[in-house]
Amino acid sequence: MKKNFSITKYIPVIITLILFIGGCSSEKPTIEKVNPTDMQTIGPQTHEYLSITNTEYVNGKDTNDGMVMRVYTYDILTKNLTKLADLPYNSQYPLTVASLAEDTIYYSGSGKDKGDELFSYDIKTQITQQLSSDLFAINSIIPDTVDHTLVMAAVKNGERPVKVMFFDKETQEMTILNDNDSDTTTWDISYDPETRKSYAIQYSEEDQYNHMEESNKTQTPMVPPNHTIIEIDPISKQTRKVIELTEEQILTLSTRGDQILIATAKHINKYPIKYSMVNIKTGERNEIDLPIKASSELFLSKDGQGFYFLGENIQAKENQERGIYFYDLKTQQVEAIFLQKEGFINNFMLLTNPIKK
Repeated sequence: MKKNFSITKYIPVIITLILFIGGCSSEKPTIEKVNPTDMQTIGPQTHEYLSITNTEYVNGKDTNDGMVMRVYTYDILTKNLTKLADLPYNSQYPLTVASLAEDTIYYSGSGKDKGDELFSYDIKTQITQQLSSDLFAINSIIPDTVDHTLVMAAVKNGERPVKVMFFDKETQEMTILNDNDSDTTTWDISYDPETRKSYAIQYSEEDQYNHMEESNKTQTPMVPPNHTIIEIDPISKQTRKVIELTEEQILTLSTRGDQILIATAKHINKYPIKYSMVNIKTGERNEIDLPIKASSELFLSKDGQGFYFLGENIQAKENQERGIYFYDLKTQQVEAIFLQKEGFINNFMLLTNPIKK
């Protein structure tokens, strides 16, 4: 199920980006269709790509014949857009992510009981496999991390909090961070390919409830509970607090090298949104002025000179299209990556192919 800007829902759902930004490039990427039998094994690479989930009607007009999750990748170096597969859309929230290093797509799908489970789809063989059996919802999937580990933000069946989960692809065992903690919930997760560590935004559900009660009582905008970013060691799973914000919501985060880009808000469901760079080692926070309004899915580029986002170029006089864009922090120019022509872009992720030794 999606993460929502409001935390009064059962679990967080992904927020639609609203961006006020100009200068969109009109260049359209080349789209390639892949025959799975012709695909070659991906060798050692260090360049980056975007994995994109776009839901579309099977018949192109209505739900009579169902819907599919159409999976694309966009190569940052060549700027080629490739359609990888159509997967069944039967989950609460359509979520896919393509691991090119494994020729595998991981996605959320309907399980036997009420709820979503983790599935994999082999791009070459077109074989689908269910990987989990005791989940209720999946909010995020990061496929390529350390030691064949997949990281998720997900909810166990019969429980409420969203937790950080580690899935071992070789043993197919699931490890849940602080499994016995019934109060802490995870809003968003991020992975730093340079340090190989994971990061999570967390808050107390009890504090959230108390703040919601106070907001209802006083009929005033809801003040968020304290939000904390933790760092998670990939091997020991030990955690370290990077920064804690008092009564300020951390909407999203992107980690890269020694910095974290965050978007924050002082009230639930209310603007303005502020943006900051946080030093991962010291926790020092420096606000930066960005001419945008983005509340989720910001991905810092490898060189740290810009970021990718999902939203609309609503300042344009014409063609105010929702899509994925790149924003250059130095030039403040916007480049269109993938525009929403058909269907609906549900999510995307910036990934780096790991170096194979």
